[in-house]
Amino acid sequence: MSFRFNFGVDADDEPSSCVGVFGGASSDTGMVAQTESAASLYAAPYEIVPLAIPSVSSLMVDAIFYASQHVWKRQIDDVQFQLAQQDSMDGSESSVMRQAMAEDKNASDVIKGVYEGGLKTWECSIDLLLYLVDLQSKCGMALDGMRVLEIGCGTGLPSLHILKSTPSAHVCMQDYNRDVLELVTMPNVLANTVLAPASDGDSGDVVHTEADTETCEIDIDFRRTQVLFGDSTDEVIGKRDIPELSTDEAHEADRRLLDGSDICGRCELIAGDWAEIERGLRGQGREHTFDLVLTSETIYDTDSYKKLHDLLECVLSKDSTQAQAQAQNRQKPMVLVAAKSIYFGLTGSVLTFRQYVESRGIFEAESVWQSGGSMPREILRLVWRNGSE
Repeated sequence: MSFRFNFGVDADDEPSSCVGVFGGASSDTGMVAQTESAASLYAAPYEIVPLAIPSVSSLMVDAIFYASQHVWKRQIDDVQFQLAQQDSMDGSESSVMRQAMAEDKNASDVIKGVYEGGLKTWECSIDLLLYLVDLQSKCGMALDGMRVLEIGCGTGLPSLHILKSTPSAHVCMQDYNRDVLELVTMPNVLANTVLAPASDGDSGDVVHTEADTETCEIDIDFRRTQVLFGDSTDEVIGKRDIPELSTDEAHEADRRLLDGSDICGRCELIAGDWAEIERGLRGQGREHTFDLVLTSETIYDTDSYKKLHDLLECVLSKDSTQAQAQAQNRQKPMVLVAAKSIYFGLTGSVLTFRQYVESRGIFEAESVWQSGGSMPREILRLVWRNGSE
C-alpha cells in the first residue's frame, strides 16, 4: 500500500523519516530536549477543549494521500501566520510551545514536560493509519459505532481517517498540549468535516494541483457570509464601507457552522498529562469507555510507561467478550501501539514496553506488524488478559 505526503515523497517509497511542521527529518538522539524551566516540572492539567472554528479567515491545508483516499492537514506556515497575526510571540501572553512555533521551525522535537512532539506527523502514525485501513479492507473490521481514543494524537491522521470513513464512530483525540489541539488538531478535524473543501467549487476554496501534490486554501470567511446571508451575501456585503464581518457576526456564523454539523457529537478533544487525564476521567465516571485505543511514538521514554499503562487500563472497554464481539460483528476491545523497535539514545523500545506490559499482568501484548529496513518499526496489539476483563 502506497502513501504519500504533499512534500515530495514518492508514492512508491516508504517514508523514511517523519515529516513535521518544524520541517525536516529528525534522529532519535535529537528527539528529546531537557529544560530547566519550571514548566518542565509541571504536569499539564486535564482539559476538555471545545471544538471551535479557528479565528482566521482561511486555512491552508495539504492533501495526505493513502490507499486511494486522502485527508487534509494544516500547513505549518499557516500556523505561524496565525500566530503572527495574533501577536502571540510575547512571552507574557504565549506559552513556551507557541513561542517555539512562531520563532523557529527547527525547534526540538520534544521538550520534556513542556511540549511532547504533537506538531509533527511521526512516521509511526502513518504505519498506524495504513494498518487500520488494512484491518478494514482486508480483515473486515467494522468501526461503525465504535468509541475510539487516540492518545498523543498530534496531527491525528488515524483519527481523521476514522472521522471521514465512519460517520457513526465517536473519536476522542488527546494531546499533552492544548496549543497543539487548538492550532493543528482542531483545524485538521474541521478541514475534513465542517470545512471540507467543496468538490463543486461553490465554497470559495482555491485548490492548487501540481504533479502528485494538492494544496487547498479553505475560505472560512466565505462560509461565514454564506451561512449568515445566503444568496444575499454579495448585496449585503457590497453595501458596507468595511466588508469584513463584525466580531459578533463571525461568532454567530461559527456557531451556525458547527450547529449544522454532527461533528461536535462525534469528536472530542482533551489535553493534559496522562496521569491527570486518568484522574479526570475516573472522576467523571468514564472508565472503560473506549473500544479501540490508538497511540504512536509514545513509548520512547521508560519513565512514562506507568502513566501510559495506567491510562490504558482506565480507558479500554471491558464490556465485550470475544463471543459478544463476534456476535455483534465487532472487534474485541484492543489497544494498538505503533513505535520504532529501538529509539537510539533513548530509554524506550518496543521490547522494553512489551516487557513492562507483561510484568503488569493486565494485558496480553502481540506484535501484529513489522516494517523492514535498518530502522524497523512495529505495531503492538494489547488486549485484556484472561481474568482481567
